Amino acid sequence: MGKDKEIHGGAAERKTTAPRGGRGRLSAAVIIIFMAAALLTECHSGPPKISIENAKAVMSAGIYGEAMVTMTIKNEGGADTLTGVSTNIPGATATFHIMEGQRMAPERTVDIPGRKSMIFKTGGSHVMLENMPRSMAAGTPFTLTLNFAKSGQKQIHLTLEKTPAMPMNM
Repeated sequence: MGKDKEIHGGAAERKTTAPRGGRGRLSAAVIIIFMAAALLTECHSGPPKISIENAKAVMSAGIYGEAMVTMTIKNEGGADTLTGVSTNIPGATATFHIMEGQRMAPERTVDIPGRKSMIFKTGGSHVMLENMPRSMAAGTPFTLTLNFAKSGQKQIHLTLEKTPAMPMNM
């Protein structure tokens, strides 16, 4: 390490200089630490805060024994994952159908990003109920259970609705 003499206002001072490349390495280390902290904050922004809004179950107009559940899953906390869905309808199955580009695909899990909402809607991602018994008709109540990796189970009490009539243009 070199020692230089500088004169300031007539007085001699000793100045220690850092070895070559020291400041550059220190700056790079500081930048890496800040970037890692930012990534950790983004990925781990606390526990999820899940709420379910506007849930609705509508019978299929064209396929007997099927219904579609639409809803908004709102997450005001950290990320979570939907790991399963079930219903108390005897014999019925419930599955996630997620839009991937222009096609619908059944999925076992659905990521729910932190501080975002996931919208399940007609013509898009939704929960599909299949193999419902003949006794299921408009007005029949049932429960849908959503299983989250971190938030646990969320039960939604729904009443099956009949398919809205399609307007006919003449």
